[in-house]
Amino acid sequence: MKPVSGAMLLVAAALTSPTLAGAAMGTVPVDVALARYLVVAAISWVLLALAAEWLWTEPPSTAVAGQASPAAGSADDDATLAAGDATEPA
Repeated sequence: MKPVSGAMLLVAAALTSPTLAGAAMGTVPVDVALARYLVVAAISWVLLALAAEWLWTEPPSTAVAGQASPAAGSADDDATLAAGDATEPA
């Protein structure tokens, strides 16, 4: 997830809306409202990134039971190599 995205900015604004409204009316200092907004923006970015990772990623593909992975050799290949029957390249 991008560090600055529309979803992150909207979530942070929604969570700090009472403070932002207080800053607009003059009951809360602007620097306090800005500091709270930046802290909440960082926290919401982390939480949204984790949610995107957990909820919207494809599960890793798994090998079908009974089939060996392409990287792993079969038992027959290992036995042939151990017996010395395989020809080695020159």
